[in-house]
Amino acid sequence: MTDLLTCTQIELLADLLDAVPASLASLEHLGAAGVYALRNRVSDALFDSMASTFSRVSKLAPLVPNALVIATAQKSVPAEVAGRAGGALGLAHEDRAVGVLSGMKPAYLADAASYVDPRIIPHFAPKLPARLLIPTAKELLRRKDYLTASRFVEFATDELIVEFEKAIDDDEGIARTGALVFRTDVLNQILRVARPKRLVRMAASAAAGSADFVVAVLSVLSRIEPDVASPGVDELLGNPNAESVSRVLDIAVRHDAVGEVLDLSTLLAADRLHHLAAASDVSVARQIEGSADTAGRRKAWKRLQRAMPAAASAKTDN
Repeated sequence: MTDLLTCTQIELLADLLDAVPASLASLEHLGAAGVYALRNRVSDALFDSMASTFSRVSKLAPLVPNALVIATAQKSVPAEVAGRAGGALGLAHEDRAVGVLSGMKPAYLADAASYVDPRIIPHFAPKLPARLLIPTAKELLRRKDYLTASRFVEFATDELIVEFEKAIDDDEGIARTGALVFRTDVLNQILRVARPKRLVRMAASAAAGSADFVVAVLSVLSRIEPDVASPGVDELLGNPNAESVSRVLDIAVRHDAVGEVLDLSTLLAADRLHHLAAASDVSVARQIEGSADTAGRRKAWKRLQRAMPAAASAKTDN
């Protein structure tokens, strides 16, 4: 069983290579960190191979005013070309980068964003104002382009995270983007800024939403600090609404996310664990037991298993 984070890293690598994720399934043994490192090496090699071309184009930049760059790029330069060259040109002419980007439409920036050299993003993240980035971020989420959005979230500053959380109301977009973010420190910061009320709302929306939304929230909750995750776990897995929890469990089984359910069950207090146990039928229980592949998960399974007879008894009494 491949963990969700490894799956997302393979998905990101496939996107970089313009390949089908299933064709890279043999890389699962590398684990999330291994695939992440491989993706970075491939990306670096790709952009380094174009360095000489970027250098020649850069020499022309001082001759062209910002207004002409903006107008010409949006009318005549393919987004892929703009994205691949834009990072290098921005580094070479930093004093003009914000001015040029500020004049471009969010749709064009969103088109170009997936082609930007990832090494450029942490350099510019602290320098680009939220007012410039938020419209493009909203456009990426509107398109459900969570892969591209995640690349930029990976290097968001604390200030940008605060502004994004205020401006973006798309809970599914935040969850599905967050599930693709490799750095847990950034993920924790995003959810801390979002506050418990927002996380509970996100979990409730996921429980009634798409399977992808449920899997994303399970992935995110399993990777953040327990004190941050707990309100969302209570809502998603410890809810007294047995039908809602059963649906989440069914999705987890179908999408290989049962291990994450077992990990998160350790955050449930006894009364909340009772609700999870009550929603776990025999078939689901077998799947959960089969996912107990570490000492921690085996301990979690035994705790959940002990709650199952009591849950069954409560059903009979009712």
